Amino acid sequence: MGRVGIFTLDFKFYHDIITDLRKWKIPFTSLESMSDIPRDVSVILSSEKDERFWDKQINARDSTYGIRNSLPLLMNREVFDEVIIGLDPGPYPGIAVVADNVLTEAYETPMIDLVRKEVMEIKESYRYRKISIKIGDGDKPHRDLIIQTLVDTGIDLTVVDERNTSMPHKIHNNALSAARIASLGRIFVPPKITEKISKKDVYDREFLTIQAALNNSF
Repeated sequence: MGRVGIFTLDFKFYHDIITDLRKWKIPFTSLESMSDIPRDVSVILSSEKDERFWDKQINARDSTYGIRNSLPLLMNREVFDEVIIGLDPGPYPGIAVVADNVLTEAYETPMIDLVRKEVMEIKESYRYRKISIKIGDGDKPHRDLIIQTLVDTGIDLTVVDERNTSMPHKIHNNALSAARIASLGRIFVPPKITEKISKKDVYDREFLTIQAALNNSF
């Protein structure tokens, strides 16, 4: 498994990147210099204020940008072939990203007005050849409102049938539904209602996560 190397003189960036790498469960190591880079370091993250020393060094404007931009390098590729943004419409929209069949992130936004901002940040921070949006066909008023905010983003958008993406209801959340919407087109068998599944392990059971992808990349 490859690791992220952190090399920066920017204390705030250092604090933020460590905090976020732990949240994303991505292995990392702090570097004191660029003269002796461990062999398992696939990419180095630095602040945009730092000097650039290495061809696989990302000088990021913030920690989220740096992590997203580093993901293909961690998975032994220069860029992702395809990034799909899944949207679960509603008053608290779910947003998920699937990059080359890997679920990289899934989260809920507190208001519709933030969807465009989140989508544009995803567009600008990932490395890819193609990007598209899939939005579920449920909750028509909120769906149509979200679509109106995205028409000029330059990203292809498709409305998809979201049946079964919220099953079983006892573990339903908007982020999970968005992840399923982004993954539509592959084989998906919704869990049985009587099957005991927790929110903790549903992502690992249904999707190829970053951690699983990294374990299989080296």
